[in-house]
Amino acid sequence: MADIMKKIPVDSVTLGIGDVARATGIAQSKLRYWESKGYIKSQSVADNSNRKFTYKTVLQVQLIKSFLDDGYTLTSAVQRARQRGVYLDALRSFFEDRFTHMEVTDQTAVIDLGKFDPAPTKHLVAKRGTTGWHFQLEDAEN
Repeated sequence: MADIMKKIPVDSVTLGIGDVARATGIAQSKLRYWESKGYIKSQSVADNSNRKFTYKTVLQVQLIKSFLDDGYTLTSAVQRARQRGVYLDALRSFFEDRFTHMEVTDQTAVIDLGKFDPAPTKHLVAKRGTTGWHFQLEDAEN
């Protein structure tokens, strides 16, 4: 389970422009315009005739759309989406590095974030209960 985050290839899964348009509700012509302005990027394919977009770019398109729907200009929506993308990359990196185990029931969730650096014999554990998330140190099993 600890390697699950590393096994999700968000940079290598690609979709065609039609798939991105259907998934996000953004017209293909707008996607081409956004690409021409450098707001989003496609990956080149062998025959150079089709646009392929990574899953990460699909998320970026969805973020831009969300900010546009909230009333932001396209330029501002792109800037905000890029900043949000930086945040999401940091969160993904954190979980790829620290996540070791998770248990979930109908009422609770427990996430083991691995060794607690100041006390390596302890693990930092996040627990969700009826009153929200709480952190505690637990003895490491290894």
